[in-house]
Amino acid sequence: MDFYETGKTISFRLPQNTPNSVIEHLNKRKNTLGRNFSREIAPLFVKAIEESLEENGEKTVSIPLPPDLTTDQINWINSSYTKTLLSQLIYHVVNKPGSPFSFGEDVPQAEKKPIEKVQEQKNNFKVNSTTSSFIQKNFLDFDDDDD
Repeated sequence: MDFYETGKTISFRLPQNTPNSVIEHLNKRKNTLGRNFSREIAPLFVKAIEESLEENGEKTVSIPLPPDLTTDQINWINSSYTKTLLSQLIYHVVNKPGSPFSFGEDVPQAEKKPIEKVQEQKNNFKVNSTTSSFIQKNFLDFDDDDD
């Protein structure tokens, strides 16, 4: 089974109960746009999925990236490892602003817990030295350049 990724083709059938007005609109846009039809439909599809995730309790944020990133940099940012790291950084900044951040610090995972019994969760996430060095050089530079 192949997994989906950006740029990969997705095909699906319209449900039997699709309103005629939707089908007519899709056909009209397909005739007007031709090969560019998917460029118009894809963002609508992604937005619908994002809304569905929000309704189901998924908490996500879209962050615009600088336009001059290389493909390798974008792939690095899109890796699950980097997303986990960024999630931990955001958690720390939101919950413990102004306090030092240790990359070995455990961050509790968000999950539904009984109100009476809250137990701390251990997170086994480890950051390698290359990533740690990159983050310290690029994100944790506390030198006062404003003087």
